Amino acid sequence: MKNIFQTPKLTPKRLVSLAMLIALAFIVGKFSIPIIPQQLVVSLTFIVNTIIGMIACPIWGAISLAILDVVDNLSSGAGNFIIWWTIMEAVQGFFYGLFFYGKEISWSSKHDWLHVTFATLVTMLIGTFIFTPLLVQIYFGVPFWAQYLAGRWLKIFEIPLRIIITMLVVPKLQKIPELRKLANL
Repeated sequence: MKNIFQTPKLTPKRLVSLAMLIALAFIVGKFSIPIIPQQLVVSLTFIVNTIIGMIACPIWGAISLAILDVVDNLSSGAGNFIIWWTIMEAVQGFFYGLFFYGKEISWSSKHDWLHVTFATLVTMLIGTFIFTPLLVQIYFGVPFWAQYLAGRWLKIFEIPLRIIITMLVVPKLQKIPELRKLANL
């Protein structure tokens, strides 16, 4: 079993790669589609977060997604920075790193399909189905049950899409030699 607290060396190449991926996640996040404003948003940012976790490890993944959340919040100009959302993003970054750092993914492996399914379920359970509705209830006063009644339950249909997109993209990216070195493959 791998040590989850063992971090790879933060070389200039890894640091620049993480900075570029944070910028890419920021840009991709701007193209998200709000279904219910400030509650239910569909975005492809998860794939960039997966790549961050793939090259960062759990600790650097948590730090990277926390930085992304702070930068995104500061640039939005909304003025509603809440540290708990940043902590939630950091926890998700930790899990992306835990599930994808040093893990080679293959389209043809049933074990990898189960691995990506479990990773998707854990990250979505934490961020989408538990903590986001809880924080929306606490800070915006929208009851937990009302969020699900209004459409949060529709995010379950995003789960198979995330799994398929991850299985389509990640094995192709893992063929890139420089990314393989960064991902410790």
